[in-house]
Amino acid sequence: MRKCLKIKVIGKVQGVGYRSFLQKHATKLGVEGTIQNQSDSSVLILACGISDKLDDFLDFVYEGSKQTKIENVAVTPMVPERDFRGVFRVIGVNES
Repeated sequence: MRKCLKIKVIGKVQGVGYRSFLQKHATKLGVEGTIQNQSDSSVLILACGISDKLDDFLDFVYEGSKQTKIENVAVTPMVPERDFRGVFRVIGVNES
């Protein structure tokens, strides 16, 4: 079964390679959507995929990259407003 989630991640998640880390794992799992830094230093993820693959992706959301420090993750179901066209995109300036 396919589902879509809106995920807000709070903590040390900007400037630490978190977006590219999640993009890599989303691509491997066949999860589509977007990830974008927010002005409040959080990261917003919109993700859609087959339920078990999306659950696997959530494990990586909570794990993070080596320098990531996750403080809170808020997950809510959503109905996507647009078609992600089968890819997971980083929106905004790439982290180094």
